[in-house]
Amino acid sequence: MYKHILIPIDLSHKSEALELLAISSKLADESGATLHILYVDPSLIHRSSYPHLDQANYHKHCEEALSEIAELIAELPDNLQGISHSRQGTVHDQILNVAKKEQVDAIVMMAKKPGLSSYFIGSNSERVVRHAKCSVFITRSVNDKK
Repeated sequence: MYKHILIPIDLSHKSEALELLAISSKLADESGATLHILYVDPSLIHRSSYPHLDQANYHKHCEEALSEIAELIAELPDNLQGISHSRQGTVHDQILNVAKKEQVDAIVMMAKKPGLSSYFIGSNSERVVRHAKCSVFITRSVNDKK
């Protein structure tokens, strides 16, 4: 079905990342596909964590993120190729930028149960659905469905 799939993940919720990979594997073309696994770090957007996060620690954090993505890629079936992406910035903007740059034909991402704040400012998944130029699949975590 799809040859290039973008999967934005939150590394603090590894079980959700595994769910997204399983869904993406089912959506992938049987002859093979490339899964673009994206981690976005929003911690420096407003420099709110900058006093607590010097360059060495930030660099180490980025390396750890790429290492965790590499572990996920190592578990992919043989017909799927994984490419890791790590970006810094606003989550929905980075998802849309990578989707455009890599010319993906689908995005598979997790949505959280809406809270009060999402009624006023919207969620990342909502913004991606509105602005993406490709198919977008949104799912909720098994834990959210309970």
